[in-house]
Amino acid sequence: MDRIIGQFLDFARNEAATALESADLNAIVAACVDRYARAGRSVHFVPGTLPRLQLKPTAISRLVSNLLDNALAYGAPPVEVATSIADGNVVLDVTDRGPGIDPGEVERLKQPFTRASEARARTDGAAGAGLGLAIVERITRMHGGQFDLLPRDGGGTLARVTLPVA
Repeated sequence: MDRIIGQFLDFARNEAATALESADLNAIVAACVDRYARAGRSVHFVPGTLPRLQLKPTAISRLVSNLLDNALAYGAPPVEVATSIADGNVVLDVTDRGPGIDPGEVERLKQPFTRASEARARTDGAAGAGLGLAIVERITRMHGGQFDLLPRDGGGTLARVTLPVA
């Protein structure tokens, strides 16, 4: 219940007025991954060489945490996180080896209060509020980026956030 209430508060929070600041995406991601690793979760981070970005660090930390929560709850280990530069953008990838997401469900899953089908049920049996990916979508758009859920080669899901450098 606490997790669901926390997600609802995260979704309801209006961060549009929060100022952007120059930040190190790798440092934000590393701090998130470290929290999960200290809790004994199978999460690994491969940082790329990135420029500093204009970000809302608290919102980006929430985005990364939601992606990790989703990968750990609905996917299967190992969960891998990587950052890179592609086509002049910064890319954040979170991958898992779970059952994957039906490509026809992707846009629906980015909507608030939408949950995955039973085929991609939480491995811990808990019910989610259906807000995690909607929060990721909102924060990504707030930063001028794009959020994609893609099938991963060899099975699983690739959650990709692409952010403009400037």
